[in-house]
Amino acid sequence: MTTFDTIVIGAGVIGAAAARRLALDGSVLVLEQHELLHERGSSHGGSRIFRHAYVDELHTRLAVRADPLWGELEAETGERLLFRTGGVDLFAQEDEDAGAMLASLAAAGSPGERLSRADLAARFPIFDVPDGTHAVYHPASAVLPATRAVAALLRSAAARGAELREREPVLEVLPSPSGVEVRTSRKTYAAGRLVIAAGAWLGRLAADLRLPLVVEQQQVVYLPTKRNTDRQDADRQDAGAYLVGRMPVFIERRANQIDGIYGLPAFEYPHAVKVAHHDRTTPLKSADERDFALDQARAADTVAAATRLLPGLGDTPIASTTCLYTRTPDEAFILDRHPLHANVVLLGGGSGHAFKFGPLFGELAADLLAGAPAIREFRADRFG
Repeated sequence: MTTFDTIVIGAGVIGAAAARRLALDGSVLVLEQHELLHERGSSHGGSRIFRHAYVDELHTRLAVRADPLWGELEAETGERLLFRTGGVDLFAQEDEDAGAMLASLAAAGSPGERLSRADLAARFPIFDVPDGTHAVYHPASAVLPATRAVAALLRSAAARGAELREREPVLEVLPSPSGVEVRTSRKTYAAGRLVIAAGAWLGRLAADLRLPLVVEQQQVVYLPTKRNTDRQDADRQDAGAYLVGRMPVFIERRANQIDGIYGLPAFEYPHAVKVAHHDRTTPLKSADERDFALDQARAADTVAAATRLLPGLGDTPIASTTCLYTRTPDEAFILDRHPLHANVVLLGGGSGHAFKFGPLFGELAADLLAGAPAIREFRADRFG
């Protein structure tokens, strides 16, 4: 039986980050059920939002910690990964979460400022927000190229000695106090430690814990940056105003939750902005049920919301795509040791906002395997 110091199940952003960090401590085997960089999970695609800005201080501090780690990965691999854009979160006038977000940024040492509706219009005239809207602007926000970022993490892991195996699904995990055996479609491996970072398949591999994970299909659309109208509004008709460096990433928040849309500047496509609703997803019975089909009614809602907020965009998508969310009830992650097996670590429950933390997941996995206490908000047993 082939033996490693650590086995990592899953080669998405979380598993790749764990493998990269743990390869510094000994031999690592990465098992991916599909091909590396596949598009069946949550970590693929051309762009993700990076931001420090959260309403709660915990996530803000973790994002601030992740920021220089992305920079270290850039320096190591020669791959540019953080494309700074700045970011705005849009709040209704009565929403007190704007103040909480500014306080979290200040506590974590990250700049942030409040913008009135007039301030926002002056700085970013592409937006047309309702009366009473105000914004929190945070300059550290950026666009991350998702698939390229995972590839960089995996390249770094391999350079550090990790062995990457693709198209090798895990059939059974057999932990014990002295180690763990992992049986795959090809053979059985042994290791002293195991990290399960299987994304939407985490619940299946940790079925004994009955984790309350809901797998959902998310979708995004890409809207063109110019439309043919009689409108004489140069600021909104200028396609250059939607490029990285001029247009910020944005999140529209309503009623103390993310119920509006979010969006990123033209990046994957030279002439289109990426937009989506965060909360309007399609629950699935399992990750394997995903059909990749666009929900046309939901897409129409997203287009309508986006063109109200960004009236210079066209209303006919040039492209669309889907991915998976693995959502916990409180949208906080699961980062913890297995309650019965201290040498098994569970990493998942990304809930649609995990990608930005990228390489930090590797540090947190190493801490857990070294015996550090789990972050209370991310404990696996918090749901009972």
